[in-house]
Amino acid sequence: MEKRTNRIEILFTDTELERLKIRSKEFRSISSYIRAALVEFSDKDAKGRMQAVEEMASLCRRFKDELGWAGGNLNQAMKRANELSVAGLLSETYYKEVLIPSINGLKKTMDKIIAEHSDVVSKIIRGVLKNGQSEHLMQR
Repeated sequence: MEKRTNRIEILFTDTELERLKIRSKEFRSISSYIRAALVEFSDKDAKGRMQAVEEMASLCRRFKDELGWAGGNLNQAMKRANELSVAGLLSETYYKEVLIPSINGLKKTMDKIIAEHSDVVSKIIRGVLKNGQSEHLMQR
């Protein structure tokens, strides 16, 4: 291993230094943390990977919201249908105008989520393969 003989001086505010100490706790030293950060931030593919992770996280949050909304609507429609059924009042009109549109709306939402998820996963895989990291992908 090559001996480290070069030194640089960096000035930090008290707040910056505390943040650096907290973030470097899992490393042997602040120096080793900075060297690891330098390697990570010098990696040209890191930005792309981070964007992919952020896009996937955003997509998951949006899917959660959309599914919550669609599920809530379907739950209300089904609750009302059960009430009407118990009372012997479940009409064909309610079935056709409320239940079927609610079910179809949920299906459209789920189909959209599946398609978008597939697109993002394909984009991530293409990016990994394009950058010559197929061996890494196959090991997972």
